[in-house]
Amino acid sequence: MKNKLLLILFISCSKILIAQEYIWPLDTPCVITGNYGELRPNHFHAGLDFSTKNKINLPVYATKEGYISRIKISATGYGKSIYVTHPNGKVTLYAHLTSFSKKITDRIVQEHYSQKSYEIDFALKPTEFPIQKKEIIAYSGNTGNSTGPHLHYEIRDEKTEAPQNPLEVYRINDTSVPTLKSIAFYSLADTSMPRVISTYAVKTSKTNRLSVLKDTIILSQGILGLAFNGFDLQTKNGSPNNIFSAKVTLDERVIYKHTLSEISFSEQRFVNEFSEVFEKLKYQKCFVPTLFPNKFYDSYIRKGRIILTDTNFHTVTLSVNDEQGNETELTFKLKTKKLNYYSETLIKSDVFVDCRKDFFITKNKLQIYIPAKTLYYSTNLIFENTIEQSGKIIILPTEANLKSTSIVGFELPTKLRKNKTKLVLKNGGNTFIPINVNDSVFYSVRNFGWFIIDQDTLDPVIKSVLPIAKIKATKNLKTISFNITDNLSGISTYNCYVNGGWVLAEFDAKSNSLNCILPDNLPKGKQQFKIEVTDRVKNKSVLEFKFDK
Repeated sequence: MKNKLLLILFISCSKILIAQEYIWPLDTPCVITGNYGELRPNHFHAGLDFSTKNKINLPVYATKEGYISRIKISATGYGKSIYVTHPNGKVTLYAHLTSFSKKITDRIVQEHYSQKSYEIDFALKPTEFPIQKKEIIAYSGNTGNSTGPHLHYEIRDEKTEAPQNPLEVYRINDTSVPTLKSIAFYSLADTSMPRVISTYAVKTSKTNRLSVLKDTIILSQGILGLAFNGFDLQTKNGSPNNIFSAKVTLDERVIYKHTLSEISFSEQRFVNEFSEVFEKLKYQKCFVPTLFPNKFYDSYIRKGRIILTDTNFHTVTLSVNDEQGNETELTFKLKTKKLNYYSETLIKSDVFVDCRKDFFITKNKLQIYIPAKTLYYSTNLIFENTIEQSGKIIILPTEANLKSTSIVGFELPTKLRKNKTKLVLKNGGNTFIPINVNDSVFYSVRNFGWFIIDQDTLDPVIKSVLPIAKIKATKNLKTISFNITDNLSGISTYNCYVNGGWVLAEFDAKSNSLNCILPDNLPKGKQQFKIEVTDRVKNKSVLEFKFDK
């Protein structure tokens, strides 16, 4: 009966999938809960999320023949993940897994003990684990930074490792057009800081014609950027996914187009510049900053800016598409009352950062280094060092988005030098770890804003799930579980030992749970157990006790 059900599900998915080079990786109905290019915190979603109906341990199938080329296990990120390289030059990734097939598990355990680490990342030879299409390679789970049980799946280019849009391979039966909810206009007169000046809701008529709530839009700016808020559905009542492609036409001339097809990992933080939350809605910008990823845009005449050279009405059309070619169009009339093309920047400073060049400055014992191509726009910079007085550093503008890290350093006041290795820099939910050079500290930061210096001198906390007395009294234990937490800098390392020998402990960072797996071959009698946990500034906690086998 079970095999018959699996066959029905495979046939059902085959009807939805038009192309069959790759099969569906699960037996479940073909439901996509997250698509490629979704706007996630600090990154674009790099693949597809498949629903497992909030369950774990569903079989995960290799979608095409190949060989297992890489296995990575982490307490964060993709959790337990496996990579399969295929003859066509592509690599498929399966992530947030709970476990692997038996033959793969044995190899992974060997690697854990060889490296004496739960977190491992290793390559395999093509001859070690050849895989057939439809072969079970793993079981779905909720490991890493997953917010619930599901399977994350990617298709990457083998040479560049860039993740590609799987829905350009899986031609699914999708007849739902994308939805536009609202549009926003940015003033681009300040060349370093685009800012929203107005938003308009989009309404749908009974004949499915889209329009803005006002028949015409009249603004007071001559150089504008358009943005939109919207989503796409695979099925009528499915999950709201991101829109694949957007195009802007001004008076019948295409001035802008982007397609979410191939976004490299080095460009993931571009999502912070490409999109912005305004009045609780996330908008995708249809104009181009000074610096941007090479392959991201298909067209950007005058960087996609709407430049009005007169005060007459002009026709603007915003077209959005999904991967299957379903299209939604919004057309409206636009004019400006003023032909102003320039305004002074809101950041008043005599310090200017050219985003194309390396920038370095030292002032008031504060050093800032911004490598070339870190910022997407050139900008004036404001910064203050008040570590001596208030323990704070200020770097503005906070709105500036960074592609990669900048270095911030300062000479320590005498009162802080005693614990200089424990000094962390905090900004909102971010905590940065010090690099010490003589009496100065340096931090790699990924944003500007208000920073505060703090001292992490407390050891991590280790708490057993079961009382230690109960652990000691329980015979034939298979595992011993703990919650491990740290007050400030965060957990760095964790190790468990039985009778002086290292044993595997699986850590899930989102729940702070550590599960020590006891070996099957322990001798009878008393066993000496020890757990050691350190945080990111080397504070250390140790818990030891004996238990019976």
